[in-house]
Amino acid sequence: MQAPLLRILGPIEVSDGAHPGPLRGIKPCALLTALLLRPGSVVSLENLMDALWAVEPPRSAVANLRSYAHLLRRRLPVATPLISHQGGYELRVAPDAVDHLVFERLADRGRSAVTDDPPRAIDLLNAALALWSSDHAAPGVERYGMLDGPLRTLDAERIRATEDLADAWLGVGQPHSALRTAGQVLAAEPLRIRSWLLVLNAHHHLGEPGRVTDAFESARTVFRRELGTEPDACLGRLHQQLLAG
Repeated sequence: MQAPLLRILGPIEVSDGAHPGPLRGIKPCALLTALLLRPGSVVSLENLMDALWAVEPPRSAVANLRSYAHLLRRRLPVATPLISHQGGYELRVAPDAVDHLVFERLADRGRSAVTDDPPRAIDLLNAALALWSSDHAAPGVERYGMLDGPLRTLDAERIRATEDLADAWLGVGQPHSALRTAGQVLAAEPLRIRSWLLVLNAHHHLGEPGRVTDAFESARTVFRRELGTEPDACLGRLHQQLLAG
């Protein structure tokens, strides 16, 4: 698979197919991110200004947008034109040229294969996660306006794909890999019930009932400390089921 030309699953990068490089400037990066989140659609000037400025845009906002768009045109691949419309801009880009679109497609296919074909799921999910070079999409870009929801969704989908990968590792009888993968999620998101369920199952597959209980108690400690409550009841039920064999 050819590497995507436009990347937001990490520091913003633009490539002409041979020479990838970072895009400089906070505002140009925010503009490109906003356009890539709605590829092939006209994004209004109002939405773009909301994405670039947290408060009231400056009087020069439209002129500034034109300058940022001019900069982008000089950096974008020839096959990815930035089109000016009355009242907005449109970035015409092939789905395979944008990393987050490739990620979403691979992650969906991998997720669908977890139960029926876990080896294929592992290949697809590893390929999807390899597109990320950061724990968060578009690091350094402020999440104003239209950027906030979609970027948060991408971050959540990375976590979900990682948990899917851990599930697939269990499906091929590799509990150590499942533990390592789920542990990566819990290191950053310690309140993820699904990851705790995967950890308990992995220790069960390894024949470690004591560690099943240790993991369950660790989860309870985290939830009590962070939320002042017990974890979801499904975790306790799984703990009892695994101890009962």
